[in-house]
Order: sequence, then C-alpha cells, then structure tokens
Amino acid sequence: MREFKARNNIAKLYLFGSMASGKIQKWSDVDLIVVAERFRGKGLLDRAPSLYMNWNLDYPVDFLCYAPEEFDRLRKQVTIVREAVEKGIEI
Repeated sequence: MREFKARNNIAKLYLFGSMASGKIQKWSDVDLIVVAERFRGKGLLDRAPSLYMNWNLDYPVDFLCYAPEEFDRLRKQVTIVREAVEKGIEI
C-alpha cells in the first residue's frame, strides 16, 4: 500500500474497517481514506476512478477521497473520517 500511496501522489492514506481491526472475513474488502490535493474542486464521483484503475492488490477496495481541507474539517466532527483516524492505521 505504501507503493500505491507514492505512485498516486497521496498525501495521507488511512486503512480502516475490518482489515485494520483484524476482523477479516472471506468477503472483507480494503477500506481506505485517501487525502490528496488533486481532489480539490472535483465532484465526489470524479475522485476515485483513477485510483481503482491503479489498484493492483488482490482484495476488493473502497475509497473515500478527500481534499486536505475536507479531511481536516471532517476529522474534527463525528464522522467515519474521525473514526478511521482514531481506530484505523495510517499508511
């Protein structure tokens, strides 16, 4: 995942959910919060497609993509972002 982070110019990457907690099941996917400058000004649906195209690990993945200022705001509120920062793993 560090290589994925570097290759995609990601400022912050958080693994959360079952993979981070160690409660992995056969149907588990990789849940990632991605923070990058390039998401600034883009609609939510326009942010993740290039990440999916570059994903090369053998697990299905879900991306939550934020510009840095969105991430900073959401991590202070009661949101999935805050939970991921508190309970997840920063890559």
